[in-house]
Amino acid sequence: MYFLTLQDPNYLVKGSRDPLGFQVLWQDAGRELIPHLSTVSGNIRDFQVMALADYCRQVFRINDRDYLPFFLCFEQLMAYTRFIESKGYDGFNGIDKVRRVMSGNDKQLSLSLNNRDQLLSSQKSYGIWGKYNRPFRDMGISSDLRFFQTQEAKLETSKDFKQTVEKLVAKKGAPLTIAREWPGEFEFLFAKPANDEKICYIQYLLADNSRGELLRLTNESPELAGMGFYEQLDILGVRTTDPAFLEQLASLRNTERVLSPLNRIFRYLQNKSHWTFAELDEDMLITNWSKSAPLNGPVPLTAELAGLLDLDNRELVIGLVKRNSEVCARRGSEPWITVTSDGIDINHFEGAFTHEGYDPLTDNDYGYFLNTWFHIYRQLN
Repeated sequence: MYFLTLQDPNYLVKGSRDPLGFQVLWQDAGRELIPHLSTVSGNIRDFQVMALADYCRQVFRINDRDYLPFFLCFEQLMAYTRFIESKGYDGFNGIDKVRRVMSGNDKQLSLSLNNRDQLLSSQKSYGIWGKYNRPFRDMGISSDLRFFQTQEAKLETSKDFKQTVEKLVAKKGAPLTIAREWPGEFEFLFAKPANDEKICYIQYLLADNSRGELLRLTNESPELAGMGFYEQLDILGVRTTDPAFLEQLASLRNTERVLSPLNRIFRYLQNKSHWTFAELDEDMLITNWSKSAPLNGPVPLTAELAGLLDLDNRELVIGLVKRNSEVCARRGSEPWITVTSDGIDINHFEGAFTHEGYDPLTDNDYGYFLNTWFHIYRQLN
C-alpha cells in the first residue's frame, strides 16, 4: 500500500506547490480504490517499454547494478522507434530531444549514459523509470507467466531487435551507435495490446480494491471514461450493488468536497497582498464556496479540515493560515500567509488564481487516480 505515513517521493509535487499539504490526503483517499497507478503513469506505451525492459532483465540476467544503465539506453532506443512509428505524433517525455536529433543530418544515433544522449535533463527522474518503475513493480505483472510469454514473443519476433538488445546489455551504458533508420524496424513493438497482452494489462493496470467492480461497471458503461469526476461517481453509485464500493465512492466524494473548496479559497486569498478582517467577513465567494457543497457521510481523512467549512469566513481563513503554517514548519520554510492585527498578509503568491464560476458541487481539483485509470482504459479499448 502507498502513503500510510509519509508521501512516496515518486508522487510528491516538486517544490512548494502544495501549501496546505493536501496531496497526501487525496492520494490516501484515492489509494482506497486504485492500488497502483499514479498521476503520471497513464501511458500504455510507456508501460510497454517498462515491461519489455523488465523481460530483458530477466532473460539476460542483468544484475541490479547494471539494470538502470541498460534501461536508460533501452528507453532511448524505444524513443526513436516510437518517433518513427508515430511520425512524430506520439507524445512522451523526451520527444523534443528525439525530434531535434532526427531533424539533423547525422546518419548514426548514439545510445548511452552520456549527457548528450540523454532524452531529458534527468532521464532517470523525468523519464519512464521515474514515473513507471514503482507502479510496475508493485502491481506484480512481471511475475505472470502469461505476460512473460507475451514479452518473449516480442523479443523473438525480430532477430535484429534481439541482437540490438544484446549489444545494449553488453555495453552497460557505454555508447552504442546504430543507423538512424534502424529503430524503425522495431515499430511492431508498439502495436496496440491485444490477446494475452491486453488481458494482462487489463488485469493488472486496471485493478481496483473493490474486486473489479470499477472495471465491471465501466465495461457496462464505457461512456464513463469521458465524463467528469462527480458525474462518474454519480453513475457508478447508482449502478453498483456493492456496499463496500459505495463507501469508497462516498469517501472520494466527501474528501473532494472538503479539499477542493479549501484549496480554492486559499488560492483566492493569494490574489491580494493584504486582507482586512472586514473584507474576509463580507466576501461572498468565500461564503458560497465553503457552504454550497454539503457532505453526505463521514470524511475520516479530512474530518478536522471539514470542520473549517462550518465556520464563518474569518475563522475559516485563520484555520487555513494555521494549516499552512504547520505544513511550512514541517518543511522548514516560511508561512505563505500570516495573521496581523487587522487581517492577513500574503507573503507568497505562487499558484494564486480565481475562478468566480467555480462550483464545489460540480468542479473538482484532485483526480484520486481515477483520471489515470480511465485514461488507461481508453487506450486499451
